[in-house]
Amino acid sequence: MFRDLREKVSAPRRILAWALLGVLLVVGSFVLPRMTSLPAAHLAADVILWSTVAYGAIRLLSFLLLDPLLSHRKTATPGFARDLLVVALYLVAAGGILRQVMQVGLGQLLGTGAIAAAVVGLSLQEVLGNLFAGISLHLDPAFMEGDWVEITGNLRGGPGRETLIGQVEAMTWRTVQLRTENGDMDILPNRIIAQAVVTNLYVPSGLHRRTAKVLVEPRPDLHVGLETLTRALAGLPHLPQHRPEVVVHSSDMGGAVLEMRFWALGFRHGRQATFQANRLAATVLPREGFRLMGPHGPTPLVAYPEQVPGASPMGKIISELGLPEHWAEDLRPYLRRQRLAPGEGVIREGDPGNSLFAVHRGILQVVHPEERQDPYTGLFWRPLAQLGPGQWFGEASLLTGAPRNATIVALTEAEVLELPKEAFEASLKREPELLDRLVDLMVRREHEAAEVPASKEGRRTQWARQVRAWFGLN
Repeated sequence: MFRDLREKVSAPRRILAWALLGVLLVVGSFVLPRMTSLPAAHLAADVILWSTVAYGAIRLLSFLLLDPLLSHRKTATPGFARDLLVVALYLVAAGGILRQVMQVGLGQLLGTGAIAAAVVGLSLQEVLGNLFAGISLHLDPAFMEGDWVEITGNLRGGPGRETLIGQVEAMTWRTVQLRTENGDMDILPNRIIAQAVVTNLYVPSGLHRRTAKVLVEPRPDLHVGLETLTRALAGLPHLPQHRPEVVVHSSDMGGAVLEMRFWALGFRHGRQATFQANRLAATVLPREGFRLMGPHGPTPLVAYPEQVPGASPMGKIISELGLPEHWAEDLRPYLRRQRLAPGEGVIREGDPGNSLFAVHRGILQVVHPEERQDPYTGLFWRPLAQLGPGQWFGEASLLTGAPRNATIVALTEAEVLELPKEAFEASLKREPELLDRLVDLMVRREHEAAEVPASKEGRRTQWARQVRAWFGLN
């Protein structure tokens, strides 16, 4: 209300109002006692004078001491603690004026007003409950302004318990204001918050595990579905030590309940990750032949025509690897085509691998996780490089068996061609002299990626030894 008044009343009018108020205070404090000899007039002048002095002293103390000390606190509204202290100072000042000027003791005043105080206390039970609950919430800062919280309890006075999730906008002496994910502003009394179970979705570390479940038809090769979905969930922004995983949680309606587990930084990041995980599960599992279960049994699969990679993609890969053309026919039977949905993980840094990939269609990104506050607090992928049709990756794992050294995620709908280690074994054992070409390829690729001078001969020798051991050419 007062903020609206400040916005509607112009600055010159406010200055004029303060000037008139100052004139009235001067008249009441100094001019009125000289115009009459009535004791009541002198008493009123003393009360006005000391009240003005007390008001000015409290305002000066707030400006010089309270505001600088409390400005760093983010719990609730920053002015809440300040208002409580200022009210306490005003009460002390009022007690001093009553005792020194009006000769009225606080004990006498409280004794004569005990019955009135009891009546007022009973009538203000709700208000006082909210006030003291707000004080306790402020003194024990379980959440801060900007945090997302989950509140479970009897929030609307009905017989059951309900849950509300929102971001703390402010906390006043009476209410807590929450902004829900739909943009609505929910205002809850402090006493309701004090009696409810509050889960802060931003503490202690900010990382919280979230889960999503999907029901699939049980099959003997269910482990293949788990592996495929786990690799797809690598597209969720995550830290290396908090990787998404998929486990068989339970059985329901004759199917297997798969639980997708992943870590989120903040509530909105968790919601976004849940949406993406559900979308990937509904896309990847049927694509790989795993039928989802519903109330009436397994859902039908949509048949996609299986396309065998032609000679052109294989020829490009052979040319890029610097291998003889006749290797194309040897490697082509091992070539596998994979469809990718937007946001689906292809490979993940640190995972074992033994294959090479070539982009046939679409755009992929080499990514690294980073924490951001915009557009909301969460983990996001920072793109390091972009891979388009004709580009390939994963040669280090293919040739040496080393873990994957990067995370790659599909930016758009894409198709990749995968060439496993088994495709090279027979050809390399037949023509082991071509091993040097593959080692030269690894050296060249490392220079292009890192933009460093040529590797030392010792590094090249080490790689050649690893390739020979990996393919059994010793």
